[in-house]
Amino acid sequence: MPEILDTYFIVLILVLFSIVQSIFGVGLLLFGTPTLLLYGYSYETTLWILLPASILISFVQVISNYNLVNSKREVYFFTVPTLMVSLAFIIMNDNLVDIGKIVGAVLLFIGVMRLSSTLKRFIKIIINKNINLYYSVMGMVHGISNMGGGLLSVLMSTTYNEKDTIRTNIAYVYLIFSASQLIVLMFISQRGFQYFNIWFALIALLVYFLIGNTLAKGISNNKYHLLITALILAYGAASFSDIWI
Repeated sequence: MPEILDTYFIVLILVLFSIVQSIFGVGLLLFGTPTLLLYGYSYETTLWILLPASILISFVQVISNYNLVNSKREVYFFTVPTLMVSLAFIIMNDNLVDIGKIVGAVLLFIGVMRLSSTLKRFIKIIINKNINLYYSVMGMVHGISNMGGGLLSVLMSTTYNEKDTIRTNIAYVYLIFSASQLIVLMFISQRGFQYFNIWFALIALLVYFLIGNTLAKGISNNKYHLLITALILAYGAASFSDIWI
């Protein structure tokens, strides 16, 4: 069991980013990861803390709007394999890369990409012409950094226009992401699953029902895009520069 102050900190992070994930479809991994890494947690421990909660919220988002889900077989054939291989490599060789810097660089790139209409059009062309490669790269990025959610947001925002459709399809693919990561951890992690991670996940789910879901319904499409871009840029700068903790 974590120390009491660490427990309070983890709960605070779960509450805050459960709300974010409830609104945007991503949050616990995309923003929770750099926070916990900056605080001093290892990548492996960070995943054990965040994955169960992310899976629960994504599952609820999917089943509540399942009619909006457009399943993509590319996720299973191209994203999941690269995700699992890259995650296994990082966990077994965690001293070879600076995950924090990778996280920051990817977030900054995604934020700039969302702000630039020219770059967005260019990325849309790439997505349309090289969709399989995009799915493969997205899986690799998620495996080594947990930042696949940012690339996923760009993909879904390019494919769909409405907030609810974007959010539900992000949640669906994110559910596959997180489940795949959890499977890898169960096979190769030295730390193993801890019972208190279940309590963390239940706290996140409770916040989703009591707060996040209500806020999500009250945010317009324009505010939706502006808020997620601002969050991505802020976290990218903080993670890449190590200015927080």
